[in-house]
Amino acid sequence: MNKRNGIVLCMLGLITIASLSGCIGGEKVDIRYGGQYYPGEFLLEGKNFWEKYGLKVEHILFSSGTENNQALISGDIDINCGSDSKTVALFNAIPDKALIIGTLQKGDRYSTVVRVDSPYQTWEDLKGKTVATRLGTGAEQVLRRYFEQNENLSWDDFNWVNLKIEDMIAALESGTIEAFTAWEPTPAIAEAQGIGRILRTYGDVALVPVSIHTTIEFANTHREEIVKFLAAQMDKAEMIKNDPDLAAELAAQAASERGYNVSADAFKKVFERINFSIDFDGKVLDAINDTAHFLYEQGKIDKIPQIKWDKSFLEEAKELRKKE
Repeated sequence: MNKRNGIVLCMLGLITIASLSGCIGGEKVDIRYGGQYYPGEFLLEGKNFWEKYGLKVEHILFSSGTENNQALISGDIDINCGSDSKTVALFNAIPDKALIIGTLQKGDRYSTVVRVDSPYQTWEDLKGKTVATRLGTGAEQVLRRYFEQNENLSWDDFNWVNLKIEDMIAALESGTIEAFTAWEPTPAIAEAQGIGRILRTYGDVALVPVSIHTTIEFANTHREEIVKFLAAQMDKAEMIKNDPDLAAELAAQAASERGYNVSADAFKKVFERINFSIDFDGKVLDAINDTAHFLYEQGKIDKIPQIKWDKSFLEEAKELRKKE
């Protein structure tokens, strides 16, 4: 077992213990937050944005959105985050209990990467070539949506390899594959290492927002805590926008402490590429509903859920930040 896998397995073993305890070092926490391995989550690890508001948050990183959703459903955490497809899954699982209170990132979250010295400029140039993605993920979903919108492209035009995210850069460099499609920060890492070049991003195909979810019960009983939580998330987003260099340094240090080798340069590329605003509007909600319809048409889900949201927490968080 390599170091990285060992850290992940060890951490996953601790997730259940930590989430059930509801405390940090024996001290009671205000919110148990289930994050994922998204770029902004490493920044939250690098700086305690909640301390400013006197809020104690247990920040638990899950390796998959499915595990994260299950933790919220079972009550082991109070707030979580998940991509558009996981938002759909959550509302299908607990339709009368789930609530969206914000968004973490949206836009160019997925990229197709080719070797830096390759001649490929478009997907048409890659026809007949061996390309990789992680099947069953949002990367496959956004690619299928892109191909559906282009009459000159078909899924069967390419030789697909189902590759683990951690193996993609090495496979590209060795020539085993001609391109891969993945979520950040893997594309940015390939760029920062001088191995890859971005062929295309997909924010124009699908917004693929990552939403912040809670339960209606928790929202009704912990309004003050949620408002402070969102205010801190806004502070994080503001740092990413106004000081990406500092944000990248803090995120890289936090990633290193967890055993991940992601340079500050790679994080900066991500922070400048993706929209990290936590506010949401009709476009974000429409994007989630578009994903639900796409998954239904593909036979991935049995029904299209009704998505519920409440922006009042965000509006109060904006007012709180003005007072600080």
